Amino acid sequence: MTLAWEILYADPAYSYRGRRQFGFGGDVGIDTGGAVMHYPTMSVQEIMELGTWVEHISADNALLFLWVPNPLLEDGMAAMKAWKFKFATVGFVWYKQKTNPGYYTMSQVELCLVGKRGKIPQPRGSRNERQFLSQLRGKHSAKPDEVRNRITRMFPMQSKLELFARKRVPGWDAFGDEI
Repeated sequence: MTLAWEILYADPAYSYRGRRQFGFGGDVGIDTGGAVMHYPTMSVQEIMELGTWVEHISADNALLFLWVPNPLLEDGMAAMKAWKFKFATVGFVWYKQKTNPGYYTMSQVELCLVGKRGKIPQPRGSRNERQFLSQLRGKHSAKPDEVRNRITRMFPMQSKLELFARKRVPGWDAFGDEI
């Protein structure tokens, strides 16, 4: 097992500040299947506190692909910074083909941000992967395998670790409660 990964892929167990779904009244609100109904969650402070550990296991030249729910974008950016990665770009936009009620607009996409430490790991693989992905959402919070596949094509030779993983995938190391 690698001790300094070059590619990290994470979908933290964001708590939505304890609400079932952002903006819908906590425990007495509409049950839209929020994270707290499916698995243990973490406050943004708890996610940020992983920073020392994430910094320790990351290579000097590393990329972080970080999923962030839109209402928690500021929290995701704070976590990225606490993990000692600098925001680089939006890596992927996933259109879930179904909508959830939103506070302002209907929620139908999720972002995967890219953070960078040092330089982009070399050698590079594919450089023509699409940012946009349209795929029907599945099990609560499960991300499309295609995003991980695209990252693998972009960085086929690099050591890869999925944080908060739910399953093992060939070519990737995994860390998570459901492994």
